[in-house]
Amino acid sequence: MRAETAPIPQQPQESSTLPRTTPPRPIDVTAVLPELAAHTRETTRLHPRPGAPDIAESSIGGPLLWPASEPWPTCTALHMVQRSEPIAPALVLALQQAQARREAQQGSGRGGRRSPEELALLDEASGRRGASIDLIRYTTSWYESEAHEEPNPLVAVAQLHARDIPTVGFPSGTDLLQVLWCPTDHQDLPGQPRFYGGPYVHLVWRRASDLPSAPGSAAPQPQDTHDPYMPTPCVLHPEQVTEYQYADLLPEALCACLDAQDERWLEETDFAYQHDLSIAPGCKAGGWASWHLTDPAPVNCRCGASMDLLLSFDSSEWDGGSKSWRPIEDAEADHVGACTPTGLSPGRWGALRIFICPMDPTHPHLLNIQ
Repeated sequence: MRAETAPIPQQPQESSTLPRTTPPRPIDVTAVLPELAAHTRETTRLHPRPGAPDIAESSIGGPLLWPASEPWPTCTALHMVQRSEPIAPALVLALQQAQARREAQQGSGRGGRRSPEELALLDEASGRRGASIDLIRYTTSWYESEAHEEPNPLVAVAQLHARDIPTVGFPSGTDLLQVLWCPTDHQDLPGQPRFYGGPYVHLVWRRASDLPSAPGSAAPQPQDTHDPYMPTPCVLHPEQVTEYQYADLLPEALCACLDAQDERWLEETDFAYQHDLSIAPGCKAGGWASWHLTDPAPVNCRCGASMDLLLSFDSSEWDGGSKSWRPIEDAEADHVGACTPTGLSPGRWGALRIFICPMDPTHPHLLNIQ
């Protein structure tokens, strides 16, 4: 999806140094539904923009302050590898004949649904692996778990100083968070939800004053990578904004009132609670988590506490449904890549979210992709 036949227009270099300001929300939801005021949280929109982040500063995809005496972390978990193979010629011929018969029926107005025979042929092509089928190239593809040939060095994803993300509670004695991950897909990671499929994530909480201020040796490069998990180096422009809880997690009576009001807002203003008025898109720290892909799922720590959103690494900072969140300084930024500065694309243009325990952030974190 990233291949282009023409050069991609680059964002002007000076734009990475501009602050970023979220426009006021188009509707004051608490003026209409005062009860929503009890369901607010502050989030820090990170506003990443491609640049050359300094090792001492907060960044996405930039260098990390890393002790020379501390080994660089690696991944030894099984990762998912895509396999593919051509469909057998005899089966290709049978599928083509079945398709031709179906298209002839469509042309004569006699239906056009796949026949039991054609469905059986597709099942045969899919095989025991439950492979997906490409009926243009006549190939099948599937994923298998595979071990790294050697421990895979993790990728530096983010370095965040507490001063830049006051919406996150740091463990006592720390003021720096470093996020690294293995840039491949994984399933059945120990301690993670059953249906999670994405990078193995490693968090490091530190005290910045304990670290060297000068760059150390270059981080080792991973052998196994997946482009959507390789971040573009970005400088950050942290900004705190207010969010409101995801609608389906509000008290039932309030949710019902909101649903009715939301229909009026959409009809009268073209703005909607989910896309424009509640939860900010883009990379952010703290705040509320959106559950727009699946129903809300409980995210509970092993200690029993309900976990809070730590970070969300989103594929885009805004999109066609959330343009009202586009920063004022980017109002005219319509060039290719303007809303996708990090180059990250978890779960096919989704967002990878990291949840932590509010009682003790050092408890094992949980991961989710929406």
